[in-house]
Amino acid sequence: MIDAFILEKIESILKYCLNNHLPFFTYRLPNSDFINIGVQKDLNLMSFQNVIDLQSKQGFVMAPFDSNDKHPSWFIREDIGFSSENINEEDIQNLNRCKNELEYEENDTCFESSESDYFSQLSEILKALKGEDLQKAILSRIQIEKNDKSLDSPSLFVQLCQYYPQAFVSFVSLPGICSWMGASPELLLKSENNKTETVALAGTLPVLSSNLSDIKWGRKEIEEQAFVSDYIDAVFKDNSIDQFEKKGPFTVKAGQVAHLKTEFKIERNLSFKDKAKMITALHPTPAVCGLPKLKALDLIKAVETHDREYYAGYWGPLEANGDFALYVNLRTMKITENQLSLFVGGGITADSIPQKEWEETQHKAQTLLSVIKASKLS
Repeated sequence: MIDAFILEKIESILKYCLNNHLPFFTYRLPNSDFINIGVQKDLNLMSFQNVIDLQSKQGFVMAPFDSNDKHPSWFIREDIGFSSENINEEDIQNLNRCKNELEYEENDTCFESSESDYFSQLSEILKALKGEDLQKAILSRIQIEKNDKSLDSPSLFVQLCQYYPQAFVSFVSLPGICSWMGASPELLLKSENNKTETVALAGTLPVLSSNLSDIKWGRKEIEEQAFVSDYIDAVFKDNSIDQFEKKGPFTVKAGQVAHLKTEFKIERNLSFKDKAKMITALHPTPAVCGLPKLKALDLIKAVETHDREYYAGYWGPLEANGDFALYVNLRTMKITENQLSLFVGGGITADSIPQKEWEETQHKAQTLLSVIKASKLS
C-alpha cells in the first residue's frame, strides 16, 4: 500500500509534466506496490521499427496494433526517473527546470461505434468465418465518454492502480501526439533474470459471483483460448525453444470479467535479439487479431471503420540490461481534450452469438468506466 502523501507527490509530478509538455510514462506492474515514472526532457521522441533497435536503452516502449500502419512505434527515454519507493527532492528540482513549448495540441476526434454498426460488422465477420479458412477474428469498437473539467487524469491513474492490483496499469503522454491510459490483464512478453514469460489469455465471461469456480466455460471460450495457446506453442517451436513450462488453462479475474489463462515460462538465457524476434512473432497475438493472423488482420481492416491506433498494441518498461515487461494495450482509452475514447473488443468464432459478444464488450468497458465515474464523483 502506497502512502497517501507519496500518491499526492506522484499526482503532482504527472500534472507538472502535462502542464509543461514533457513526454512521460508511468506504470504499476501487476501485484506490485510501486509506481514508477519516467520523464523525457525534450520532445525529440525516438520511433523504431523493431525492438532490437532498442538494445541497451532504458525507458518505455509503446507500439501500435498494426506496425505497418500510419502510427509509429515510440520509445520514451527515462531522463528523470521517480519511484513511489523513493521520490528524490533533487530529481523534483531537476524536473522543475524542464519545460517545453508546444505549437499545437493533439486533437484527433474519435467516433463512437453504434450498436447497429457493431452488429453489421459482426455479421460480416461471421460470414467470413464460414466461407474462408479462418478460425477466429477479433472485432473491436469505440465507446466515447466526455472529458470534462471534473476529470483529473493523474488522479484517475492512481485510482486505477488501487482498483486493479493484478493489472498492468499505465499512463503515457506524448505531447502533440497522443495520450493513453489503461489497466491491461494480458502479458505479451516479460524477461527478467534469465527467465522469459508469456501468457495465452482468451475466452471471456462476466463475473457474477465472488467464487470463480462457479464460472462454467463453454465450447466457444475453450476453443478460443486453445487457439492462442497453440499459436504460442508454434512460435516457441519456430524459435527453437523446446524446453519450457506450461501451466493452464485456469480461470482468472480481470475487472468485471473472467478469462481463461495459460502461462508459459522459459528458464534459459535468451539473447536480446532472440527475445526481439519473439516479440515480433507474438504481436499481434491471436487474442487481439485472430487466426490465421494475416487473414484476420486483412478482415479487421476491411470490416472495422475506426483506426485501432495503439489499442491492442503493446507497451511497457525496458531496462538497459535487456530486461523488459511488455503488455498488450487492453482495457484502455485514448485521452484528448474533450474525449475519453474507450476501445473494447472480443474474439469472434463460428460459434459466436452476436448479443453475447456485444454484452462482452460492455462488461470490458466497465473496467475503466466504473473508475471514471467514481473519479468524477470524488
